[in-house]
Amino acid sequence: MREIILNGYIDDEVWFGDEITPENLHAVLYDDSKNQAEDVHIRLNSYGGSCNAAVRMHDDIAAYPGKVNITVSGTAASAATVLCMAADHLEMTPGSLWMIHDPSIMAIGNVRALKDAIHLLEACKESILNVYSARIRITREQASAMMTKTTWMDAQTALEDGFIDSILTVKQAGPQDSIISQPDAEKKVQMWIDRHNTAASIRNNHIPLKEGVLHEAQDRPSTAEQASQMAEETQEPSSSAAEEVPTASPPVDQPQPLTNPGTPISQLQKRLALIMPPEAKNKGEAV
Repeated sequence: MREIILNGYIDDEVWFGDEITPENLHAVLYDDSKNQAEDVHIRLNSYGGSCNAAVRMHDDIAAYPGKVNITVSGTAASAATVLCMAADHLEMTPGSLWMIHDPSIMAIGNVRALKDAIHLLEACKESILNVYSARIRITREQASAMMTKTTWMDAQTALEDGFIDSILTVKQAGPQDSIISQPDAEKKVQMWIDRHNTAASIRNNHIPLKEGVLHEAQDRPSTAEQASQMAEETQEPSSSAAEEVPTASPPVDQPQPLTNPGTPISQLQKRLALIMPPEAKNKGEAV
């Protein structure tokens, strides 16, 4: 059985170096050099991210011809729980956490734009409930209420509600699977939301930046250093036999100096604009 490590935030693009993308997962899962009928074990630790990217990854896993078993080792939060629903068998280690909540979005614009954003969030939540409903033992209405109030679950509660199929024993889980602190996990989830909203603000020109601002912030960590720090916080030990989904090049645990630390903000805005479809530029994206 092949093993794949998914450790990081779920997104459509790699910007900080700690993202898991649909393209990277697909490349490893459907590697032509491997037997695609071979069963796969995915070991996951993710604090969420883009709902759109998670759905794409869910569908890729669901379409895989062999069996896919997923073990949550650490945290499965927000969009990561959507990805997990595609598993043929889904389990958690005893100390892991599971979190579901309503999707969120950063919306800017007139009344019509804000109403469109509300409709997008409503549709996004219904699509997530559609995915959950195929597995959970509780009702759709109960799951919806749990999402609304943001619900953190330990492995036992997630099992009782039907989100997962089993819990590994302590001996099966291994010494690397320690108990995860909910406050720490909540901070990691909030980190994604904060940086996603910041990127959305820049795309919509609502953060007053000027050319050369990167030169003026010499005392702040570089983008590579920030990526390295965030990646180290979420890094999980992996077996030498496991395949870790590639994230960014160069590896974030060996950051290289930026060759052009004075990239104009206008160029950064153009790059960030690539993340969002044209029709959503004024509405943001659900996370």
